Amino acid sequence: MKKKHRLLLLFCMMVIVLALPLQVQAAKSKITLSGATKPTTIKQGAFFNMKGTIKSTYKLKEIRCTLYMSNGKTCLQRFVTYPNSYTYDLRRADPYLYFDRLTPGTYYYRVLCYDTKNYKKRVISKKFTVVGNGKIKIVNPKPSGNLTINEGKSYAIGGNITSTYTLGSVRARILDSSNKAVYSKTVNPKKKTYSLTNSTLDVAMLFDKLSAGTYKFEVTAVDTKGTSVRLIYRTITVKASGTTSGTNPGSTGGSTTNTGNYLNTSGTVTMPSGYVKRTARPAADNKYYYDKSYNIYYGYNSLAPTGKKMADDKNYVVGNCTWYACGRAMEIVAQAGGDINKVKAIFGPDPVGIFNMNVAKGMFKYGSTPKIGALAVFNYGNGGEAHIAVVEDIVNGVPYVSESGYALSTTKPTAATIIFKYQSIYNWAGGRSLKGYIYLR
Repeated sequence: MKKKHRLLLLFCMMVIVLALPLQVQAAKSKITLSGATKPTTIKQGAFFNMKGTIKSTYKLKEIRCTLYMSNGKTCLQRFVTYPNSYTYDLRRADPYLYFDRLTPGTYYYRVLCYDTKNYKKRVISKKFTVVGNGKIKIVNPKPSGNLTINEGKSYAIGGNITSTYTLGSVRARILDSSNKAVYSKTVNPKKKTYSLTNSTLDVAMLFDKLSAGTYKFEVTAVDTKGTSVRLIYRTITVKASGTTSGTNPGSTGGSTTNTGNYLNTSGTVTMPSGYVKRTARPAADNKYYYDKSYNIYYGYNSLAPTGKKMADDKNYVVGNCTWYACGRAMEIVAQAGGDINKVKAIFGPDPVGIFNMNVAKGMFKYGSTPKIGALAVFNYGNGGEAHIAVVEDIVNGVPYVSESGYALSTTKPTAATIIFKYQSIYNWAGGRSLKGYIYLR
């Protein structure tokens, strides 16, 4: 009996001894990675530092570090090493992959490991982008060179900005002789193109408010990758012209010395169907005049009767011909069931600029014959300013217009006190020649 117990005990011991190497042999392969760096966006020419520790249950037989094209299949660079160890520090592979030589585009960074049991595992597969410095340029900048204007004269800036990457910001500034910003405005386009023409920046650059002297005008653009370019940098010389303080002669008219039948029309004039002429001031709740989401001028205290003081903290704007004409044009187009965005597309510059913008964009027909519901645009007068009015009726061949004029006051305006006139086209057309009519209907 004792002999049987001994044999049984011996058999159990043999089973245990034989089982030990089988347990070791049956252990699963395991490869892990810790402390790794993975690229996301790299600037062209910049280095990327590979880091990370690879650990394996069995010895690492082979490690492949590879850079692929965006399709994940075409190999650009590869480093292969044979560690024959249980760990590997990826910093040892860093000198052999040249991230700094990649051109702008999309790539994959991958690390594949094999152990001595032929188990393989991809421990890194990271898609990343290489971005270039980007190019920002402007076509047809305006002014294209140094500029001289008369005091009180408006000037419309222009130019089309294009960028390799999305434009983060575009800033326009007028700087005085002490390099202090007189007017400054920044927009955030969030797209790759931006037109200065008829833009928010154009409206904010109040050249007509500059006193006699020398200034600098600049436009700077910055893309979302950090590239910054000064696109326009011009010297602006403003000459004294003896303009009456507080009043813009281009908007308020002048003498009635302008004569000639070129403003008139002959024959029977028929009022357009559904047309409602305006002979009184617009109400305070009229969105086309008093809402900046419609009227582009109403967002600026220096361009519209907003009831808020200008930057000088002294004066209020009590009227403006372009502000009024913009609102009235939207009103007319909306009444006819048209698209008011066509009005927005041409307004922004001074009156002559509005006419030229319409010609360039082809939004509305234009000509030299007055018609009811048309914008009447006048060239620059002796004081350096243009004027715009709206033809409401034609009586005995003479156009009658509704209009406003630019003026300042220390008294806060209301919708009931803004400058507004319904009168013969000759009353405020003094000293100017007709640029033409824009036919809104």
